[in-house]
Amino acid sequence: AKDTIENLFGSITVIADRPFEVGDWIVIGDVEGTVEELGFRSTRVRTFYNSLVTVPNATLVRATVDNFGKRKYRRVKTHIGIQYDTPPDRIEAFCEGIRELIRVHPYTRKDYYQVWLHRFGPSSLDILLYAFHEAPDWQTELRERHRLFLDIIRLADRLGVQFAFPTQTLHIYKEEKPPAPGDLASVFKELHREENELPPNRAQNAGRRIVRELTADADWRRRKPGPYVFTGPSTADDDDETQIESKVGGDGE
Repeated sequence: AKDTIENLFGSITVIADRPFEVGDWIVIGDVEGTVEELGFRSTRVRTFYNSLVTVPNATLVRATVDNFGKRKYRRVKTHIGIQYDTPPDRIEAFCEGIRELIRVHPYTRKDYYQVWLHRFGPSSLDILLYAFHEAPDWQTELRERHRLFLDIIRLADRLGVQFAFPTQTLHIYKEEKPPAPGDLASVFKELHREENELPPNRAQNAGRRIVRELTADADWRRRKPGPYVFTGPSTADDDDETQIESKVGGDGE
C-alpha cells in the first residue's frame, strides 16, 4: 500500500511538474536513455544499449532528473593542435577564420563562443574551440559538428596551417670524458666568454627591451581594450586575406 501511494504521488508529480516527456533523453541515477512510456506506476526508459528499464515513479520524486532533451544548446568543446612552427599571424588568421565559421554556420550559437590560442601542449600549440549548436536532436548535432569540423580543415589547408600529432625528439650526445677537477676553472671561464650568455640583470633587461619592441605598435599599449564583443559575420572583403594567402601560395579566390 505504501509503494502504491508513493507511485501515485510520483505519477502526479511527473504530470504536474513535467520534468520530461516521451522522447526526451534523460539521466536518472545510473539509468540513461530515451523516455518511451509514462505509466501510472512507472516510467519506461529505452537505454542506448536498447534495453528497457522500468523506473518506479516513487523513485522519480526522490531522484535528480537530468533532461538532455530540454537543452536549447549543445556544446562543442575541443582543442585543435597545430604545429609549433606556425607563424603568429597565421595563427591569428586561423582563429579568426574559425570564429567566422561559427558566425555563418546555420545551427551555431552566434552570441557566445570562444576560439583562442589556449596552451602550449607537449607536441602542439593548442587552440580552444568552445561553441554551441542549437540543434533539435543528437543526429542534427552530429551532422552540424561534422560540417563545422570539415570547414575548419578546409580553412587550415587554405591558410597553410598544419595540424600537429604527438611526436618525440631524441637527442643523442657523444659521450666525452669529464674534465679533471683542476680544469673546471678554465671551463667556467670559457663559458663566460660566449657571446650569447648574459648575467641575470642584463638578460632580464634584454627580455624587457625585446617585448617593448615587439609591442610598440600594439593598440593596447596606448589604451586598454574593452570587453570582447560578439559580432555577426563580416560583409566586407579584407585586403589582409590576400596578403596572408600570398605567403602560403593561395590562389586568392
